[in-house]
Amino acid sequence: MVPQGLPEALGRQLGDPLAAERPELSVELDEVCSASPVVLRQIGRSTEGRPLGGASYGGGPLKISLVAGAHADEPVGPRTLERLAGWLETETAAKPLLEKATFSICPDINPDGRERNSTWTGPSSTDLRGYLRHRKRESPGDDIEFGFPDAGGRPARKENLVVAEFLRERGPFNFHASLHGMAFAEGAWYLVNRREPADTADLREKLGAFTASLGMGFHDWDRQGEKGFFRIAPGFCTTPTSSAMKRHFEDLSQPLEAEKFLPSSMEYTASLGGDPLCMVSEIPLFLVTPTPPGSSTPGANFIDLLQRLPEAWEEFEFGREEELLKLEGLFSLEPVPERTAMKLQLAMIFLASGLLELDELL
Repeated sequence: MVPQGLPEALGRQLGDPLAAERPELSVELDEVCSASPVVLRQIGRSTEGRPLGGASYGGGPLKISLVAGAHADEPVGPRTLERLAGWLETETAAKPLLEKATFSICPDINPDGRERNSTWTGPSSTDLRGYLRHRKRESPGDDIEFGFPDAGGRPARKENLVVAEFLRERGPFNFHASLHGMAFAEGAWYLVNRREPADTADLREKLGAFTASLGMGFHDWDRQGEKGFFRIAPGFCTTPTSSAMKRHFEDLSQPLEAEKFLPSSMEYTASLGGDPLCMVSEIPLFLVTPTPPGSSTPGANFIDLLQRLPEAWEEFEFGREEELLKLEGLFSLEPVPERTAMKLQLAMIFLASGLLELDELL
């Protein structure tokens, strides 16, 4: 059976074979990562007046929506989509994909936040000290990811209204991805709006093989349902929900913060119909030494780092690096090359949407 939401001839994302033969497709990921960004049509402006860009490419039946940049301190997602848009628009190698799929792309839905973090986001990899010194992030209640309009008509941010209209005019979709990142992780982490392990078994195998080919493993973190994060398997977790986010802050006795949560881009896209597969990529800026296999606590090294980091960060802000140097040595903190992170984001899009198979990613 073809997964819900996909055209029958393209329903491969969770392991189902194509109903009909198709021509060979392939994508050279280095070419996509090297593509020059293009100027996109302005679809609106941010709260501070910066332009919001969006564009659609192709005319195929597989409808893919892609957004990035919701969190201001996660720089790789917007760069990935800017280059993907440039490649789709200018390269003849993209033509076979555009006959199979229609891409609707908003590369950066938070340009104001991006500007505030421009002092530390380098062109190829991230400097840990620059990140700690200059990183800026919105408060939870101002999270653009959880700011899309709902049926109740609660006020939404300007950026969310603009992007929601862009998506509404082009939906429903078969696949949606919101590209994110983590400051620290033991590997790549993917969130998906399918909770049953069997639903993602084939996809997990493919993404695992691709991730390993880049010398990285999966991040594993069991948040036990906090904010809607339910562990599926190593490297995979459910997408959080706005209702679970709201409950979390209510439980923290922060009702005003809780009330600010609106649907996520995943929830909004799903509301357009079609039961799309929705995913979030969480690719780290800095790799943490992986927890040894067989540990009773998934992601134990990562959790240990999270507990130790606040003290080291505070010491660093006062000009003392001793604790930070200890953490760098203890957890072998290394920046993830931007191209590696971009390839992981792109592989998720192509494999999870069912557009390409693993051996078609070159």
